[in-house]
Amino acid sequence: MTNETLITLLSIFLPVLGAGVGYLIKSNVEKRRQLLEPVNQERRELYQQFVDLIIDIFKGSKTGKQKKEQDLLMQLYTFYKKYILYASPEVIIAFSDYFQYLYKVNGEVENDFKIHFQKLTHIMAEMRKDLGLSNKKLGKNGEKLFRALITDFDSMMK
Repeated sequence: MTNETLITLLSIFLPVLGAGVGYLIKSNVEKRRQLLEPVNQERRELYQQFVDLIIDIFKGSKTGKQKKEQDLLMQLYTFYKKYILYASPEVIIAFSDYFQYLYKVNGEVENDFKIHFQKLTHIMAEMRKDLGLSNKKLGKNGEKLFRALITDFDSMMK
């Protein structure tokens, strides 16, 4: 076989081989995306429930119609039971860090609201990251997520 024949054969087979490999990769990526889409949808719904719960807490404190602490804890535990299967490890860790903080300050009259909000916003920032959203300008732990909800946010977060 001459060099010319070898070059001709390679110029025919290499593009065909490349196209075949490209198709397999694309097919694999598409299958993976199809498998993850229901999980991502469930994540979005669960994360929205958590955000709704937190916003309702703020709304209740502003309007004077606060939910009972026991009801809030039950809703958080209900959320926990569902999200444990779908949340990323980072969200699970942020959520458990928040609960560990709550356990530690339970019963203390003077708890640090700044730490409380940082832990809550860290959960939300991790949720956003898990959904592929950017947290670039939202502060170190996403603190600016609560800026619209807290009247004296700037002075409190200093």
